[in-house]
Amino acid sequence: MIDFMWKISKFAALAALLLSGQSAFAGACIWGECSEMTNEFRDGTLRPKTIALLPARTSMTEDGVFEKNNKVAETAELEDKLGKYLEAQMTDRGYEVRRLGFDEIAGDQKLSELLNAANDRYDEEYTTIVAFKVNDVKNRRYTTEEAGRRLASYLGVDAVAFPRLQILGSSSTSKFLQVVGGSDDKAGGIWMEFALVHARTGDVEAFFGGVSKSSSSSFGGITLKKINKKGDKYMKSIAKTATKEMPKVDETVKLVKVDEDARELVLHDEVSEEDVLEDLEGLLDEG
Repeated sequence: MIDFMWKISKFAALAALLLSGQSAFAGACIWGECSEMTNEFRDGTLRPKTIALLPARTSMTEDGVFEKNNKVAETAELEDKLGKYLEAQMTDRGYEVRRLGFDEIAGDQKLSELLNAANDRYDEEYTTIVAFKVNDVKNRRYTTEEAGRRLASYLGVDAVAFPRLQILGSSSTSKFLQVVGGSDDKAGGIWMEFALVHARTGDVEAFFGGVSKSSSSSFGGITLKKINKKGDKYMKSIAKTATKEMPKVDETVKLVKVDEDARELVLHDEVSEEDVLEDLEGLLDEG
């Protein structure tokens, strides 16, 4: 079976730290909204018109009192709702969105291979982006390299969107202790980020994220049962907050100061479309 699920064993600790508000992650997208873009995305030079929206890779964890246990739960319904609302938000901004479904991916072996390779390469960058250096997106510090370019070329789009959905539910015991003041942990909530990787550069050209405001609570957070029950409401909320700063296709956005070395790289080290297509053809011939 194709592995679309977020690699929980590798990132559960990161998720717990993010949601507990550790100081090491003070600059990341925690319990709020965030966005960052390269100047080429801002001025429209590398702003896509067509976007392939991948299924979200999801981490679902229940926060126990004495330990944090991974929950291998069914997330397909939440991912489908999130994809539906993200597609609607992007479409409203003038983008042509191709939302990939599990059936389409499972029925195309080459697509599955390219998608998994790009997802895995993006995950390596994602961990650093959300944990420490969101602002470095504008300095073009994150790239999926050939993996992202090959996937975008195969799909025939300008960019690929990589959503990451994080869900932390409070256990009933943990929730009770927080209510009565027996625990100071901030548990229970949903947050999501997605990056736009351009077909030409393979770089993360834009990064947007936010939390579901309706999922927060002053009384120990929310349980997985409630998250599943009100999933449609939460997914709609988080898609709206995450795309709030996403510019329209033809919108002018104020440029920001960027690392000039990074800007020189994209402006003068052009990516050859012929080279990308040759690499793709070679990969397809390997099967």
